[in-house]
Amino acid sequence: MFENLKSQLGSIFQARPLRSPSPLFDVVFHGDKYLLSLVDHLAGQCKVFVETGSNVGSTLRYVARMYPGLRCLSCEPDGSAFEQAKANAGKYPNVTLFQGMSQDFIAYLKENQSSLFSERCFFWLDAHGYGFEWPLEEELDFITQNFHSGYILIDDFKVPGRDQFGYDVYQHQICSFDYVKDSLNPQKHYRLFYPAYTDRTSAHHPLRGWGLLVYGCEDFRIPEQLADKIEEVKP
Repeated sequence: MFENLKSQLGSIFQARPLRSPSPLFDVVFHGDKYLLSLVDHLAGQCKVFVETGSNVGSTLRYVARMYPGLRCLSCEPDGSAFEQAKANAGKYPNVTLFQGMSQDFIAYLKENQSSLFSERCFFWLDAHGYGFEWPLEEELDFITQNFHSGYILIDDFKVPGRDQFGYDVYQHQICSFDYVKDSLNPQKHYRLFYPAYTDRTSAHHPLRGWGLLVYGCEDFRIPEQLADKIEEVKP
């Protein structure tokens, strides 16, 4: 299956700078117990999990193993990391793994997996630079233009007023709502959630920020101890 997918996408692969893949971790989602509870809450309401930035497949393996009824799709541009992700997570029957950049991955989805657009999906956006183009704006534009509804969980997101939470900066651009808001489909209505807690529960990682954008899911509710809600945000 993987070789066929690589062959289909081969024409859009380009030589890219390599990075050293991380080790395979049993601790995922930063080991943040609140974030893990949120993941469990979201996964239980969806049929599809879409991740950008597999690295060696730690998160993908965890989600595929914990939620065997959830179809899991992910991508990784670095060849070495992809091979390790395939070995670590590819054995699970609910996993589909693509070698390529996030931008190539979403183009493939539009061409070949458009049936997913009507499903309620859980997106974990975690594709970073590391010598590759930062794809966050393109990802959000694609998701909100094509998927009817979704839970979009963005990693390493700036949490306003809570400096305890780390966040990413790429080429002087802060990973924040101000950075991504113009990428959202203005025809949809969004609710934005940030962490409601400030205590560190991970023995392995400091607090990392996240933002959860929800649209097309009017019935969505979230435990108050997990997140603060911004009633409605507009692009």
